Amino acid sequence: MTVDDVVALYVRLRNEKGAIKAQAEEAMGKIEAKLDKLEAWIKTKADEQGVTSFKTNHGTAFLTTVDYASVEDWDAVLKFVRDNDAFDIFEKRVSKTAVRGYIDVNKAVPSGVTYGTRIEVNVRKPTKKVEAA
Repeated sequence: MTVDDVVALYVRLRNEKGAIKAQAEEAMGKIEAKLDKLEAWIKTKADEQGVTSFKTNHGTAFLTTVDYASVEDWDAVLKFVRDNDAFDIFEKRVSKTAVRGYIDVNKAVPSGVTYGTRIEVNVRKPTKKVEAA
């Protein structure tokens, strides 16, 4: 095999993978929409009957409370954190982009951080050349 043969095979397989993934995502979307409707129906029935679970021959459906949080205004969050010494609301991770920037400027990795790089192989399909008129 030549490098051209391998790249051609790589591009073909990646395209096949993309097509399969798109089909699967479409099918999953349809199933998720149906599941959402069934969950809403179960929730309505539970509310009507004043219960939090249904035990059936096919399984048990039950209601749970799920917490979620997202940021809509970073400036407000940062002010809140500073004003209330509430640093515990942050996740424990660092930005690799910020770390890379620090390394570029200071020629050192920040204390307590492990930073690394790896080389990956990427393949692009050829672009069609536009002929001048």
